[in-house]
Amino acid sequence: MKLQQFKKELDRDPAFTGKMALDFAMLISRQAETVYEDRGIEFPVIVSSTLLCLAEVGSASLVEIARTLDHPHQLVAQRVKTMAKLDLITSAPDPDDRRRTIFRLTPKGWQQANLLKDYRRDAALVFSALSEEVSADLLALLHQAVTALKDKPLADRFADLAQTEDK
Repeated sequence: MKLQQFKKELDRDPAFTGKMALDFAMLISRQAETVYEDRGIEFPVIVSSTLLCLAEVGSASLVEIARTLDHPHQLVAQRVKTMAKLDLITSAPDPDDRRRTIFRLTPKGWQQANLLKDYRRDAALVFSALSEEVSADLLALLHQAVTALKDKPLADRFADLAQTEDK
């Protein structure tokens, strides 16, 4: 089998729905990079939700950001590190708990957050138009799929499949 044929088969295989979802997210991220550059947004697309979280709440610890975004702690730590290198955030020990570090946006971070908010407004329109183009409310569909998997995890679904196969 040739690699291109394998890719086509994999892209149509329901067992690899997660891969297709990741491919979709990566495609959006790659295409958004150009839009970010055109709009003067100087940080990687991947840190957007972390930066926006701090812009909305003012300050937060790594654990708080990770919980809010429902992302792994280690992933948020990498994003915070990137943001610090770009002078978008500052960090300081929590005066109430010296083990915790509190992150806040710098003036540059606030300036970039404002550009991100403008992008966010326009991106909502772009993705709504994309939903119309493909005749599916992509956001609603993703929310439904996430909710369904949280309500009934894959392991339970596989167990149900095994029970029906045993009958």
